[in-house]
Amino acid sequence: MAKVHDFFILLRIIYFIYINYQQPYNIMHMDTNIHIKEVESKKDLQTFIRFQRSLYKNCPHYVPPLDREQKMALQKHPALSFCERRLWLAYKDSQVVGRIAGIINHKYNALKNKKRIRFGWFDMINDVSVAHALISAVEDWGRQEKLNEISGPSRYSNMEKQGMLIDGFDETPSVSAEYNYAYYPTIIEALGFHKEVDYIQYKVKVKEVPDKIKNLNTYISNKYNIKIKEFKHKKELKTYGKALLKALNESYVNIYNFIPLNDEEIDFHIKNNLYLIQKDLVNVLVDENNSLVGFSLCVPSLTTALQKAKGSLFPFGWYYIQKALKKNTRVDMYLTGVLPKWSGSGIHIMYHCKLNEIFIRKGYQYAITNQQLEYNKANRIWEKYDAELLFTRRCYLKNLFLNE
Repeated sequence: MAKVHDFFILLRIIYFIYINYQQPYNIMHMDTNIHIKEVESKKDLQTFIRFQRSLYKNCPHYVPPLDREQKMALQKHPALSFCERRLWLAYKDSQVVGRIAGIINHKYNALKNKKRIRFGWFDMINDVSVAHALISAVEDWGRQEKLNEISGPSRYSNMEKQGMLIDGFDETPSVSAEYNYAYYPTIIEALGFHKEVDYIQYKVKVKEVPDKIKNLNTYISNKYNIKIKEFKHKKELKTYGKALLKALNESYVNIYNFIPLNDEEIDFHIKNNLYLIQKDLVNVLVDENNSLVGFSLCVPSLTTALQKAKGSLFPFGWYYIQKALKKNTRVDMYLTGVLPKWSGSGIHIMYHCKLNEIFIRKGYQYAITNQQLEYNKANRIWEKYDAELLFTRRCYLKNLFLNE
């Protein structure tokens, strides 16, 4: 057994030497003056949450999330019933220089037959030694738990922020997506990570609905006897809220990193996001039996509002958010999907057509699409619009070289 153990140690050494010669950073000569501290106290948690804000204080494209939402995600998210989560901070010369979360999603691992640990909430100064120390903390935990791969950045599932920005650094993202400096992907690749999947987002200029889309919309509606559910008041959305998210469970079932939401998660998302929803920006497609077959959910852009709020609803954060909900030139397409049995039918054209009309009426100048996998055929619809590729984000993967 000792010889086998020594053999795997040798493999790890060879691997790191290989990375050292293949990448611009010399990871064989890391700065040893880095101290990693696990987050244990309320003060540590506050430091963890606010580090990102200090790191990006001079970045015009950074959108600070609300402190209360970060605390809720880190401490009270229902996914923690099946996920283990640990947090670390990196210090150099008594200054915080990085942060990271390690997540073991037992539900995902069981469903996908994986032995995977995730990293998320990953931020650091432009220093490969800091990144190496933070990633090593997560990797060491993964090895202790007999896991064999690490992926990220991601959180509990793809209902949360995920992916590292690799293109689009001169643009401001939607609140549902993350921003990071251009040095992040260079450093993470220097540490041995490689691409697993890419997500893309488009910026779509709002114009009159193209004739091709109008004609196709009429044809599909008549062919399948599908219509768009009209909501008379916002309270009706609560009735369809659970149905919509359960439909999402079905339509996203084969999407990377997705696991079905349980009832507690569905209630959590409805409770914490419903106040942002406007009834005319929710489209529910129903069949002749009034059963939900597709959906779209959009929200006026809150990027500028959250930048002004600076992480807090008070004293004026709530005002900026309410103002953005009422008057805006940009809208974010948050969730879209159709049930699997309707995949390939083209019924998604119906909510795109309807949304286009609503966007014009509400005065939106452009829309930002939700993150979609680069190979998703639904992306082809943007070829019919005045659209440009805006962001590309990457989820990375690395083998932990465990001796099973």
